[in-house]
Amino acid sequence: MIAGLFPIAYAAVLTYLLLQAFRMMRPSSASKPSTSNDRTGLKTTHPELLDENGEVTNEELWAVRF
Repeated sequence: MIAGLFPIAYAAVLTYLLLQAFRMMRPSSASKPSTSNDRTGLKTTHPELLDENGEVTNEELWAVRF
C-alpha cells in the first residue's frame, strides 16, 4: 500500500519543484532596470576607486576576466 503511494508522492513533489523553478526564473517587473536601484538613494562608489583624498581616481582601469 505505502509502496504504491511513493511514485505518486514523488511525482507530485517533482512537479511542484519544477513549477517553482520556472516561476523563479520568469522575468518580473521588479527585475527590470530602473533609474535608481540603490536602496539608500545615494550614489555609491567602490572604495577601490578612491584616492587618498577620497576623490575618484583618474587612473586607467584594468579588468581581468578568466
